[in-house]
Amino acid sequence: MHNRVTMKLALTSCALILLSLHSHAETAKSAVSQIDTSTLPASLLQISETEAFSKYVLLVDKEKRKLSVFERNGEQVNLVQEYPADIGAAGGNKTKRDDHKTPEGIYFLERKLTSPAIPFSLYGDMAFTTNYPNLFDQRENKTGSGIWLHAVPDTVPLTRGSRGCVVVRNEVIKKLEDFIKLKETPILIFDHVNYVSKDEHTKIRKEMTAFVESWRQSWEDQDIDKYMTYYNPDFKAPGFNFNSWKAHKKNLKSKYEFIKVHLSQPYIVAHNKMLLVKTLQRYESNMHTDYGVKTIYAIKGEQGYKIIREEWSPFNQKDVTAAIAKENPLAAQAGSQTNPQN
Repeated sequence: MHNRVTMKLALTSCALILLSLHSHAETAKSAVSQIDTSTLPASLLQISETEAFSKYVLLVDKEKRKLSVFERNGEQVNLVQEYPADIGAAGGNKTKRDDHKTPEGIYFLERKLTSPAIPFSLYGDMAFTTNYPNLFDQRENKTGSGIWLHAVPDTVPLTRGSRGCVVVRNEVIKKLEDFIKLKETPILIFDHVNYVSKDEHTKIRKEMTAFVESWRQSWEDQDIDKYMTYYNPDFKAPGFNFNSWKAHKKNLKSKYEFIKVHLSQPYIVAHNKMLLVKTLQRYESNMHTDYGVKTIYAIKGEQGYKIIREEWSPFNQKDVTAAIAKENPLAAQAGSQTNPQN
């Protein structure tokens, strides 16, 4: 009974609002007009080559009512396709439940829903849930839930507005399925997407990778004072705040003769002042070695980006070593000969 009620609430929260069709023209066609490949979105900086992560990123421009698919191409990103999309009936960024606005930020597609779990008349053949409200939203006390990427039948215009979901044609959601790796594929939602030249995009990407590398190096050097300059005073990690994190790192420094931190090519995506970095990591010392996924959340302030949260989860040694090999073959070779101690 509880599951049925939960699903009913989710369906209700994502149902479309039927606006007067007389006041809206069907401007969206089966494909967006000719794709411009001379510029790139400033926010989508790097899609990791790591096979454990998604090869694709979805990007939504609310102003243009457009959903774009980008893929990795070495250190660069390429535009794959663009599709018309519908958004929340009310303009602006979502802040609370039932405001009928589409949230703006960095989200991930988590679950796939199909019939009979969802009615075709409202969601077409398929829907994908998102992780709204994400960590950044929770810091701003935003409320609401049930923000999905879903389809509608062909008889429904893409101009009537939703209760906050991103909506595409039924034929499009089937195409998008091929680009989606559940819990790994990001969907970036903007009021307006800022595009820059490829040279400018490369410059911004190198600045962000330099930020990550400098943070990594200060950690590996066990330069605690410098290392902590990369963290926001409001920093949180599971079981830690800023002060206890600093004390924890000082304690490890007193125990370990050395540490080595190896990272794979990271995922780097940004949204206004928000930054998310995701990478595979091998951490080793004279007492301990582990392999996992590291996710960094940062906020940009007057002194640049500062980390507000870190998350780590274990990952298999083989995949981490293979990913690091693309970045640093010698480090990867050493890692393949090291066995985790716990």
